[in-house]
Amino acid sequence: MYRKRRWPAITAGYAAFLVALGALTAFVYENAVPANRPAVIRFAICFVAAVVLLHLRRYFRGDSLWEPASDFENALTAAPPPPKLHPEFARLREEVANALARQSSFGRALGPRLEGLARVRGIELGKAAVLTKRRRPSPAMLGELISQIESRE
Repeated sequence: MYRKRRWPAITAGYAAFLVALGALTAFVYENAVPANRPAVIRFAICFVAAVVLLHLRRYFRGDSLWEPASDFENALTAAPPPPKLHPEFARLREEVANALARQSSFGRALGPRLEGLARVRGIELGKAAVLTKRRRPSPAMLGELISQIESRE
């Protein structure tokens, strides 16, 4: 159990404790002599206060239940599963990697898409007009073009 998530368990424990003590107190209160009924209520309140004070004492004395988990304990917990990427994002990532690796793929796929996006956004290509020609632009030029496209969204 993660130490960060102990508060919900503690709160639920206190709620169950108060319900059980309330039921017991009500039973004893109904069956007690009228002269002793205030003592039953006082005893129940003192019992609740004692439990809360003991819990707080353990917290402030550095009980291991309240200390943050050590690196060893954290290593024992299972690692969260890696996030699942949207299939379209994974496909586009592979497409960009392939386009940058192969000149022909760049000229057929990535270059025309970037040019189309630039035209739609109203960006003049200038030096980046090389996108559809045989020669691929530098990564710096591509980065500049992509940042211009993103800034106009």
